Amino acid sequence: MRKPRLRYRTLRYSGPLKVIETTGQWGVYAGERIVLGDGRSFEDDLGLTLRKAFQPGAATALEEGEALPESFELGRVEIEIRVRRR
Repeated sequence: MRKPRLRYRTLRYSGPLKVIETTGQWGVYAGERIVLGDGRSFEDDLGLTLRKAFQPGAATALEEGEALPESFELGRVEIEIRVRRR
């Protein structure tokens, strides 16, 4: 009996990336938006993870409750996201 093959849905991107802090009503923090150079954008907490990993001093500032700049950029990135499905 053959094993079922796994299929992957994949998103690939190469180019500049910018993480922007977003605010909701009354200026309340609403999360991070990831904007890719080709115009696509994603609203997700992944932006916060990217800040902690790549923005100098961000992890320490967040631990100490300090404010971060509204945005930061990475000049060239390569991203591959795979969603496993059977």
